[in-house]
This record gives sequence, C-alpha cells and structure tokens, in this order.
Amino acid sequence: MKLTRIKMKPDKEKIVLFDMDGTLTAPRGPVEVKVVHALRRLAKLTRIGIVTGSDYDYVMQQMSAAFDISGIPMDAVDILPCNGTKKYVASRSGEFNLESEANMIEKIGHENHRKLIKFCLDSQSKIVEKFPDIPYTGTFIQYRGSLLNWCPVGRSADNLERKKFVDVDTKEGIRSTFMSDLQTLVQESKMNVTVALGGSTSLDIYPTGWDKTYALSRYPDHDVWFVGDRCEEGGNDWHIYEALKDDGRSFHVHSPTETVSIINEIISSFE
Repeated sequence: MKLTRIKMKPDKEKIVLFDMDGTLTAPRGPVEVKVVHALRRLAKLTRIGIVTGSDYDYVMQQMSAAFDISGIPMDAVDILPCNGTKKYVASRSGEFNLESEANMIEKIGHENHRKLIKFCLDSQSKIVEKFPDIPYTGTFIQYRGSLLNWCPVGRSADNLERKKFVDVDTKEGIRSTFMSDLQTLVQESKMNVTVALGGSTSLDIYPTGWDKTYALSRYPDHDVWFVGDRCEEGGNDWHIYEALKDDGRSFHVHSPTETVSIINEIISSFE
C-alpha cells in the first residue's frame, strides 16, 4: 500500500498510532526485529502510540523486546490498551505507569454487564457442543475494565490451537453468527454497547464510542496517523480507520511486513 495524500498543519505535533496483533506482531506473537528497527527510526521523527483491544499485560508480553537497549526509547511511546480507554506513559523508573482509565460497568450499569456475561457464557456452551473438535483452552471471557473480550477458543490457546479455531471460524462463521445474536440482545435491551471482531479469535464488547477513536480524544492537538489490520466494517480498527481516512492518515495492512513498508513511507513523508 502506497502513501497517498496527507494533510498536515506544520505547527502541530504528530503521533502515529498502531494496532498490535496482526499489525506490529503476528496474533499473540512477539514483535520481530525488523518492526523494532522501523519503529526506532520513526520515533526519531514523531511520537508513537500502541492502541489495542488487549490489556497492558498482553502488550508487554508481545512488545517488551521493542524497549530493549537497542530498541525504541520508552519516553517516545504511549501504551493505549483496551481501545485507548487506558493510557500508560513512561516513568523515570524505566517502567510504564497507568495515567488514566475508563470503567465499563460504571458506564453501562451492573445489570447490562450481567446480561452480556450471561450471553457469552451460554453461547460458549453452545459452541463447545456444536464444534467438539475445536481445541478449547482457558480464559474465554476477560473483563478489562473498559471492555469485555470474549474468545471462544480461549485466550490461553497457542498458535496451533488458534489456527485450528480460525480455520473452523472461517468456514462456519462462528464469531459473525454470535456477533449478530449479541447485537440483537444489545438492541432489544437498549444497551449503548458496540460489538466488534477483535483480532482473529475474539469479540470485543464495549460502550458505544469506546472503540479506538477513543484514543483520538487523547491527542486533540496532534496530527494523528493510524495503521491497523482489522479495518473492514465490523473489525475493531474500522472506526478509527474511517475517522482518519479522508485526510490520508489511516492505512490498512495485512501483516507486520506490510506495516514496515508503511512506516518507511511515513518516514519519507516526514523528512
């Protein structure tokens, strides 16, 4: 993908936001050296943000190598887990500290939260019964403070187990079917909640407006770029991709290798 028109105001600060799984890393995989090198070059020209549906611990599991001695300076990076509803910034002690966060239960209420949990649990049982050959693992539902993540194969799945689920999901449309059912529940219950495909194995459930455009509200005085892999409608990168598309500042990639190419294009446009 080639960089097209970019609209910038010369006096504004810049930040480039990246999705993580499928963009900076393989799904649930560690960041590769080629990506770290590209990000390090980019960090000399602009601030970097990692905005992901995952929580902070997953970010550090996958991205910690990026902050080694030869990697990206920590003070050039913001970590924005849970669609940007949490923000971690570097401290003098050499760690990322939580600066602010939002709370989903406070936003939608305990009763609506309970309905969502019950739906996911009931649906998980139906999936296990209908698709007995999927290698189910553990941690199917994870509350991250500002969103619910439902992963039918389980967050504990390794790469092979995830691949087996993806193969079945692609053929049978497991996630799309239950996303539609969940959206019906949300509408009938008049919840102000959005459901989106998260990565390759999950569904993200969060208050409407708490998609990744939430991260944009943290940088009102910046020119913002975004690079992500789930930019199709229904994907968890779609809203922020659409918000920046008309200014030529959002990019749909399909792998970390393509992300490196986009980073190089962005660097060339800044220099």
